[in-house]
Amino acid sequence: MNMHLCQKNYVQLLIEENPLICTCHHRYLNEILAVLPHHTNEDSEATVKLVQQLTGASTGCGSCLAKVEGIVQCYQAKPEIFTKDESVTTK
Repeated sequence: MNMHLCQKNYVQLLIEENPLICTCHHRYLNEILAVLPHHTNEDSEATVKLVQQLTGASTGCGSCLAKVEGIVQCYQAKPEIFTKDESVTTK
């Protein structure tokens, strides 16, 4: 997730859709987000490594590493936009 995509409406849609982030280890966005609230005070590199350890995401082929890094950076910059917003729904 690029920082220009780190906007509340976009993040809320992603949370609703819960996309597959890591195809090697079948890790979805909600599994990565579950790790983050407990580790927001660490730097992003340490947090990415922790996500890798706890979920296995980006430890296979590595093609999802940029996604995991982006999610971590966005969460650390704007954790408040990751709170589920009941007003956002998909069709």
